[in-house]
Amino acid sequence: MKQISISQCAISPVGFSAREASSSGHPCGAFMKSHIKPLVALLALYPVFGVAAQVPTLDEIVVTASKPIPPQAGPTTLDVQALAPKRASTSDTASLLRDVPGVAMQTGGGVSSLPIIRGLADDRLRTTVDGMDLIAACPNHMNPALSYIDPSNVESIKVYAGVTPVSVGGDSIGGSIVVESAKPKFAQAGAEPLMEGEIGGFYRSNGDARGLNAKVTVAGENLSVTYTGATAKSDNYEAAKNFKDALFGNPANSPFTGRAGHTLPLDEVGSTAYDTTNQSLGIAWKNGNHLIDFTYTNQDIPFENFVNQRMDMTKNESDKFNLGYEGLFGWGVLKARAYHETTDHEMDFGADKRYWYGPGAPPGGTGGNTAINPLPCTPSAVVDGVGCAAGMPMYTASKTDGVEYQRRSRSVR
Repeated sequence: MKQISISQCAISPVGFSAREASSSGHPCGAFMKSHIKPLVALLALYPVFGVAAQVPTLDEIVVTASKPIPPQAGPTTLDVQALAPKRASTSDTASLLRDVPGVAMQTGGGVSSLPIIRGLADDRLRTTVDGMDLIAACPNHMNPALSYIDPSNVESIKVYAGVTPVSVGGDSIGGSIVVESAKPKFAQAGAEPLMEGEIGGFYRSNGDARGLNAKVTVAGENLSVTYTGATAKSDNYEAAKNFKDALFGNPANSPFTGRAGHTLPLDEVGSTAYDTTNQSLGIAWKNGNHLIDFTYTNQDIPFENFVNQRMDMTKNESDKFNLGYEGLFGWGVLKARAYHETTDHEMDFGADKRYWYGPGAPPGGTGGNTAINPLPCTPSAVVDGVGCAAGMPMYTASKTDGVEYQRRSRSVR
């Protein structure tokens, strides 16, 4: 076996490679082929260790922050000061909650949004208005509880998210909303009778929305009488620009509504108009630590159109009778309430909606779903086995009665 020394394999100044040694039969060829790769790998690691040793050590950095304050248990409360700047911008009482954490709105008509608390809404929330548990009479929930009180008449709102106290809980896995109007006022003992009133109004250019509200109170030391009234009305509101596409390939058909002679501008959002009036008369009697109050409330909504529904609310009339008692005793507080509510509700197609969505041509039908101006139809008309707006108009009558009391004892320490 031939020995090869390292000196024989020294690299000359002109350069020498293992490939050249191997091809030329040089004795260093075999040595370099077998040892060059481990040598290169060892040399490649050397710079790494050198760089790692040169990394500077950073100075110590101290980060300080205040300890987060856990959220307080209990409801989110909106008082008069918090509600005042919001009233002029809306006729929808539910929208007063738009800045409450965890609350969102499912918008519908102009005064009938549905609040959502942490993803749960509608019948999963308990909503009380002046102590009355109110529910929607409409199958589509076009008349939710918060639509029965005008924003101008709201004194305070409490929102309980998630778990709620027994006193405001019940069938409410999503939370509870407690709405209160102003408490009755009385004259000071020995003073002149109290007489006060207020009047307000608003105008919003988009939709030509306008409204008025008034409140009058006459009270003595023991007896108080208060009248409140509010009305709000709006036409269809307008979008920022034209948004309606050509219908059936003809741009001239875009303004059509399905009603002969009734068209809408290309930037007008149809079925967004509404008209509502709320009135109440309250009588309260106070004697020492005992208070009895009775309130009669009437709501009249001739129409409230819904852009997100196939139908509109063409009537909602409601009467409420609310009797309450609160007494302070040596052992604690006793509260009791009894109420009765009736509602007549009607749904039909408003001026901006079509009567007919199915097939059929005149005279047996109304024009079908390709007609620009279909003929009016009646619920009894049937074409090809399909009813012409079958079931419309739709009437609903509801009645709600409630009695409750709460007894709170004073704790003795």
